[in-house]
Amino acid sequence: MCCKAEEHVTHIAARCTILALTKYTNRHNKVAGYIHRTICKHMGLQVTDKYREHTPQSFMNVSSSSIMWHVPAITDGTILANRCDI
Repeated sequence: MCCKAEEHVTHIAARCTILALTKYTNRHNKVAGYIHRTICKHMGLQVTDKYREHTPQSFMNVSSSSIMWHVPAITDGTILANRCDI
């Protein structure tokens, strides 16, 4: 393991900060990118044929809807994690 901690399932699945900053984040972004592409396709926007080649735009307006990607949510400052998730 890369962080030299004991290899318990709990540590690997939820607590390994080394994996959380790299592999877990990359996997999360790939899944979120697929969902973003699917929403764009459903809304009638032109998308790439291969979902892996889709590059999400930060903010898109489609008729009366908005499609956002990694846009901070406006809060009163008490919420520390203010980015939308899947």
